[in-house]
Amino acid sequence: MKLLSRPSILVLLVSVLLVTSCNRVREEVIQSYPSGKPLLVFLVKGSKKAPIRVGERMYYENGQLQFEKKFTGRPEKPDGIWNYYFDNGQLFASGDFSKNREFGDNWVFLNRNGGPYYDGKLDSVLVTDMGTFGTPSTVAFCSGRHQDIIQFYSNYTVRSTERLTDGVRNGHVIFYFPNGNPQVEADFVDGLEEGPYIVYRQTGIPFYQGSYHAGQRVGVWEFYDEEGNLVNTIDYSKSDPQKNK
Repeated sequence: MKLLSRPSILVLLVSVLLVTSCNRVREEVIQSYPSGKPLLVFLVKGSKKAPIRVGERMYYENGQLQFEKKFTGRPEKPDGIWNYYFDNGQLFASGDFSKNREFGDNWVFLNRNGGPYYDGKLDSVLVTDMGTFGTPSTVAFCSGRHQDIIQFYSNYTVRSTERLTDGVRNGHVIFYFPNGNPQVEADFVDGLEEGPYIVYRQTGIPFYQGSYHAGQRVGVWEFYDEEGNLVNTIDYSKSDPQKNK
């Protein structure tokens, strides 16, 4: 048996260390908050000249993890389970990107208190749009002919809720400001506005309100100032119906 010389052993050890170093996952801070706390962190392996991203984490300013993702291969492809969290640590969503690499599948969504967003029996939960940082921004909770659509802001607060029946908007629709206050409330029948319609200021004070029938404004509409005082009215029953949409 031929023994390795001391220089040969050293070369072998260096080679092993280099391979081990390249395969070790390390963190690279991509963005930070003004305070210096990490905002976006990549998990990478490989050489420093040609790193491969195998994971990604984003943090809230309070240090709580906002999401964690996995990637594989080169070019980097979404893979594995992606988890998203509220700033209180509660799980918001979890999806599997092993097969559907664009929008994921097998999604689970929970509200800030840990309860489900949809209480009824579901056929499927689909993410149909992703936000700037790869966060679920539009989610369809599908049951029979109905799809309850929820849109989310990047911090997972609700942006809007609506129901589609056979692909057509029906029922109550609400849009929200980022602070959680309602922005617009309306009702739809077969894709057209029907009934009360109200638009709010960000403070929660009504901006204007009135009614629709078959997609057209009808009756008296009221307009308010920033203190909630009535400042103007328009009677749409006395105007051209074609201008009331």
